[in-house]
Order: sequence, then C-alpha cells, then structure tokens
Amino acid sequence: MDEENRKGEKMKNNYILGGSASCFDLFNLERQFAEIEEAPVDFVHFDVVDGRFNQCIILGLPTLQAIRPHTKLPIEVHLAVYEPELYIKQFVDAGADIVTIHPEGTKDVLKTFEYIRSLGAKPALAFRSETVATEDLLPAMEQAEYIIKLTVNPGFSGQKIQPAAFEKMLALREMMDAHGIDTKIAADGNVNVSTIPTLVKYGAQMLIGGTSGLFLKGRSVKDCAEAMLDAMKAE
Repeated sequence: MDEENRKGEKMKNNYILGGSASCFDLFNLERQFAEIEEAPVDFVHFDVVDGRFNQCIILGLPTLQAIRPHTKLPIEVHLAVYEPELYIKQFVDAGADIVTIHPEGTKDVLKTFEYIRSLGAKPALAFRSETVATEDLLPAMEQAEYIIKLTVNPGFSGQKIQPAAFEKMLALREMMDAHGIDTKIAADGNVNVSTIPTLVKYGAQMLIGGTSGLFLKGRSVKDCAEAMLDAMKAE
C-alpha cells in the first residue's frame, strides 16, 4: 500500500483492532511487525506521554521513525500531552496517519483538528478515564476519525481497568447517538477477552490491544487478535 492510499483509507470494518506500540518488542521490530501484519490488526496505536499529562514519559519521535519503515498499516499517534499543537507536525512528518489529541490538553480542539488536516493527517479525539464528555465537544466528536476512551491512566501498561470508565463510555455513546453522530469509540486499557464483552456492552466498537490481550507470552499475535475479535463479535 502506498502512502497516499494508506492515508486515504478509512476504517469502515465493523470490528476494528489496533495494536499498542508501547507493548511491542522494540528490540525485534522486524519480527514483531511480521507477526502483526499476519494478524487481523488494522492499525498501530502509538502513545506519546509527556510526563505532565500523566506521571510517565513514553515513546517519542525516534521510535516512530524506527517503526514507520516496518509497516504499511496506518499509524495513529496518541498525543497524551499538553499543548499537542507544538508536536503535531514533527510526528506527521515522521509518518503519523492519524493524530489523536485530548480536550483536556488543548484550548481549541477544532482549531487543532484543522491544523492536523492541513498537514495531511486525520484527527481523532481521546478522553481520559475520569473525564466526562460534554456537549460542547459534539462538533469535534463528529469530525473525529474515532474517539478513544481510556479505561486506565495513559502510559502505563498492565493496569487494571477502571470500572467508572464504563459508565462514562456509555454516556458518551448515548450522547452521540442522541445527536446522530456515528463516530466509533475505541476502548484503550486492559482490553482482553475477559473485559471485551463489557466494553462492547458499554459502547466500544474498536479495541486497542496491549500486554493483557494482544501480546501474550507463549501465543502468537494472530491467535490473540483472533480471540479478541471473536469476543467482540460474540456480543
């Protein structure tokens, strides 16, 4: 797939699965991506946390530059940072197809969306696990490629899901439905075959897999991905 087609492709499948780059085997990228591209994984989710938005710092520009040549899959860069507009261009230049920002981290979501599009990428929206989505953000929700609802704090792998995030996800889905907005919600955080039925029940239509579901020791990424999608389809 060439770059133009990759960036122009919209995720229209009923069951969509992303793989979290923070959980990749970064010492064996070629082998890891060979596994990912054999599996039913639709995109790469690349977390960037600035140490202020949450108390950790993960993944940066050199890592994205190392990853990009190894995959034709779309790469979504999740900027869990304050003032994302300062960093967007360098990540798009490095190969981001989709850039996700937080309303908690920027003063003007729609203006930032416009900037992302001007660079040739697509904008997406994300909400922290504790954030309640409000109606003033409906225009951004409608424009977003999709909306990530975090069910854990950004940046740390291996966390347990925060039960309060379920109700906030459902409220988000119901609010969009009431206004005729069909943007998909992606669940991110402790997504596995045990939690997927509940996540789907509460409004998730996309999954982002990490250490608890997609990258399990002793199992191939393909097997794990198929099991996750089967759990999603069962609902």
